[in-house]
Amino acid sequence: MRQLHNFGPSSIRDAELQVGWPSRFRDENLLYAMEIQTDGPISCRTNTSLNPLGLQISSLQDTPELLGFLRNTSASSRRHKRSTSDGYSGKTLNCTNISCLKILCIVGRLDRGQSAVVKIRSRLWAHTFLQRRNDPYMLNSTVSFVVTALPYRIQPSTLPQHSTSMGTLVLWGTPDVSFAVPLWVIILAILLGLLVLAMLTLAMWKCGFFDRARPPADDNVSDQEQLTSDQTGDA
Repeated sequence: MRQLHNFGPSSIRDAELQVGWPSRFRDENLLYAMEIQTDGPISCRTNTSLNPLGLQISSLQDTPELLGFLRNTSASSRRHKRSTSDGYSGKTLNCTNISCLKILCIVGRLDRGQSAVVKIRSRLWAHTFLQRRNDPYMLNSTVSFVVTALPYRIQPSTLPQHSTSMGTLVLWGTPDVSFAVPLWVIILAILLGLLVLAMLTLAMWKCGFFDRARPPADDNVSDQEQLTSDQTGDA
């Protein structure tokens, strides 16, 4: 989410907001842009079409409460991202070495305390990163704005403008082994299983399970039948 907030003291009549979104590296997707949502006096257009593959977009929408929460926490999240990037050691991808989606937004009048919000709904294209080594990546997006007019007859010689960059850190997760079963528990379970098996075997032996009379084999039956027939013939 990108937000342009007017802290005052004067109002803004017109402004331009530009966003560079890291979308492709050669022929592979990075942050696949699905759609752009806006809130406030702002309208945006892009240099290329959004969602060219026609992927299904979730119908879930942000509630006003969630949107307000994102606005209030945007400053703290930016500070957290900057602190995270300070200790980052990996590959940085930005609009200088990859292809970026260019988003140009025209902002209307913003009085003091008002905001214009641009939300870019996108998907991280995991297949692109799975083909590389397990290195961390930083996907940097650029944001810049310039005030083009103030609601006054006499315009100042210089108008406010600013540019910054924000990163999306892609980390490779490792399995959480903190909940792995200790080795002594596995050994104890095996020993208990063997003990239970031995007790069952002993109980079955005490009950005479292994002393049951076995049925005669086929050869013995044939011999008995032949002996009976011989005795009958002699009689």
